[in-house]
Amino acid sequence: MDLGFGAQNQIIGQMAQKVVLEGTQQQEAQLDADMKAYDDLLNDEDALERLRAKRLDKLKAEQKKRLDWQAQGHGRYMELSDTKDFFHAAKTSERLIVHFYRPTTRYCQNVDAHFEKLAAKHLETRFCKIDAEKSNYLVEKLMVVVMPTILLVLNGKVVHQIQGFDELGGTHEFTTQLLAWVLSQHKVLTYDGDMPEEYFKGKGVNSVHVAMINGKYGGSENIREGSQSYKDYGDDSDDEY
Repeated sequence: MDLGFGAQNQIIGQMAQKVVLEGTQQQEAQLDADMKAYDDLLNDEDALERLRAKRLDKLKAEQKKRLDWQAQGHGRYMELSDTKDFFHAAKTSERLIVHFYRPTTRYCQNVDAHFEKLAAKHLETRFCKIDAEKSNYLVEKLMVVVMPTILLVLNGKVVHQIQGFDELGGTHEFTTQLLAWVLSQHKVLTYDGDMPEEYFKGKGVNSVHVAMINGKYGGSENIREGSQSYKDYGDDSDDEY
């Protein structure tokens, strides 16, 4: 049955075809313009020389930055001996990540292993650790109460603390990739890629559940039960980090 829509459908089809054709013509015109600009550049020795010089200057600047970072201690995971070292590191490095640890807290070794890898890969950030038992002033000043605590410093200011592994899915089995992604959310590390899939998946008894904690992503489970103040960590109980 002819409902009288034949002519209307034909008009709509013609309009759609026209839009597609115009879009294709615009793309071809842009491609032709780009090719002409490229050809002009190849035929202009002065322009090519300026381009080479600009590229060389950029490479030199990047190399100088890498050397400066290495001189400041970037590229390797180091221990800060005292409070003075901490403040010096915070002053000289734009991005600083400090692991507050306790030798008898076993989960601190997990952080050490990840930081060894990240320090070598992410030269833009300095990775350090400091013994909480030998840094009473910093522990009290920064209110460090959970071991391990990861302190994030950006442009000389503490921007965040990762206390224990709550923000890492509530499990000590998190990957280096996940840790890098979480750190990048606070602008202290450059991470290229999407949120790791493990953040959505469960692993063993410590399933990873994503939750928003104070506007930040964090695991809703915790491998410790309750919280202790730093002074109570001497019993080496299993409910601490």
